[in-house]
Amino acid sequence: MIEEREDCWLRGRVALITGVTGGIGSVLATRLLGVGAQVRGLTRTPAQAKSLFGNLAIDLCYGDLLKPDTLTSALDGVAAVFHLASYVPPLSCVDRYNAPGHWAVTATGTQALINAMASATTERLVYLSSVKAMGDTSGAAAPADEAERCEPQTLYGRAKLEAERIVLAAGEAQGRQTTVLRIPMVYGIDDTGNIPRMVRAIARRRFPPWPNRPNRRSAIHVNDVVSALLLCLSSTQANGKTYLATDGNSYSTRWIYEEATRACGRQPPPWGVPVWLLGAAAVLGTGIEKLTRRGIGLNLETLEKLRSDAWYDAKRISTDLGFAASHDLAAEISRLVARLEDREALD
Repeated sequence: MIEEREDCWLRGRVALITGVTGGIGSVLATRLLGVGAQVRGLTRTPAQAKSLFGNLAIDLCYGDLLKPDTLTSALDGVAAVFHLASYVPPLSCVDRYNAPGHWAVTATGTQALINAMASATTERLVYLSSVKAMGDTSGAAAPADEAERCEPQTLYGRAKLEAERIVLAAGEAQGRQTTVLRIPMVYGIDDTGNIPRMVRAIARRRFPPWPNRPNRRSAIHVNDVVSALLLCLSSTQANGKTYLATDGNSYSTRWIYEEATRACGRQPPPWGVPVWLLGAAAVLGTGIEKLTRRGIGLNLETLEKLRSDAWYDAKRISTDLGFAASHDLAAEISRLVARLEDREALD
């Protein structure tokens, strides 16, 4: 069982999480405590982070990937590192995937962490990357796997790919076990991410009937991401490898629209808004965002996500490490709708 494999290596050891205050990092921290690990979280705001974790026995220490001299002490006595930290652009940023901060935090920051590890006794590191490192055209028409050539089109994707290279090269040079885990869209983090925003818009009748276009997008639940991270860390077979992890399904935007509409107690119409009309609205939305520097929902970037393919094959991690997802998007959509109804009933 996964729990036994986690427990075998992590029990009693110190695990450091960068990006501990993020949606995935906080779930990982709780799971690590559950398998007997000692958890240390790297954060720029320890006092604020403490309020997030309450009474959980997590050692929150100050550290900043952009300030290399703050990293060495955080690694003292650490056996394993889960490197989850990533740059989050401000909401006012129109082109979020090309924000300059991605390279500084993701690529340069990862190199700073690796440099600090050179004098540490850390044995293993898992880096959480993104399918964006493969490129926006990967997974189109057929599921992409780890053998596909990486051609990222955004600064975010290029920074992720460079961080992957830094991590794997350091593992070989420093004699540590290093693994890269790439993930697609993540769900299960309550109010954050594209799925909750889409479900809220559908529930409030602010999302148009989507055209019946058979696009395919992969996704994964946050709990399954954490399970995959733990398997990558615990198994020596993962050393030096890159894995994709998904929930094993593919979803079209039309399917998500229909599933959410039915969960709201309504029957989805058999028709959809014409693609050309959505395109015109996205052009207008992009123009408004550039003028006002505020996000309004539908723009060219959002439309491309909703209509394109991003489909991935996660067989390697299943074959090598025994990974099997435990969640699917249908159950998550029902949960989100029920949660939204409960909140609005309280309001």
